[in-house]
Amino acid sequence: MEQQHSHMPGLRKESTDYGMGNRQTKDRLSLCNIDFFISYCRRKNASSPDETQDDIIDFLEEDEPNFSLGTAVHPWKILITDDDSNVHETTVLALNGVRIHGRPLEFLHAYSAKEAEELIVQNDDLSLILLDVVMETVDAGLELVKVVRGKLGKNDIRIILRTGQPGYAPEEKVSSQFAIDGYTTKSQLTRSLLISVLNDTLTNTKALSKQLPN
Repeated sequence: MEQQHSHMPGLRKESTDYGMGNRQTKDRLSLCNIDFFISYCRRKNASSPDETQDDIIDFLEEDEPNFSLGTAVHPWKILITDDDSNVHETTVLALNGVRIHGRPLEFLHAYSAKEAEELIVQNDDLSLILLDVVMETVDAGLELVKVVRGKLGKNDIRIILRTGQPGYAPEEKVSSQFAIDGYTTKSQLTRSLLISVLNDTLTNTKALSKQLPN
């Protein structure tokens, strides 16, 4: 019986009946034919752009998605200030993927009042500080509040005190004497409560207008 061969131009017409001893020859010929077939299809596509190309799939290299084409959503920048690294980790974990008023959250980390002051100066678009009271001193957080409101004049930054030792900073005393926007104890702070506190605090009109992009 006459052997059938492909009529694709340039494909080799060697017999397809290879013996076991010619397996390497078969592999080389097959690879050669495949390479030529791909090259032929690409040339045919380029020369006939108006013809239907349903029979040939030409895989192109994919570019990285360009997210800049959409509308950028400016995140709330939140400074976590606490001398306990576990507090930082659990806070980020609890707020992972959370959006407040449709905007994502971005976190900065400070482990002392001094570090926090430096980051506040460096980040003019800071939205909120989650602030521990007892750090390098028993009232380090309260002293930082004075610095933020007085020395730095940052009245638009929201400040939420989170303390594990409320005896050093009773809520009624602190709320009446310091310009803070919220007060919680670590032992009572759940994920849902934290989200609720952030939602309520960041509703402030001045904070919203300051953080929205031009």
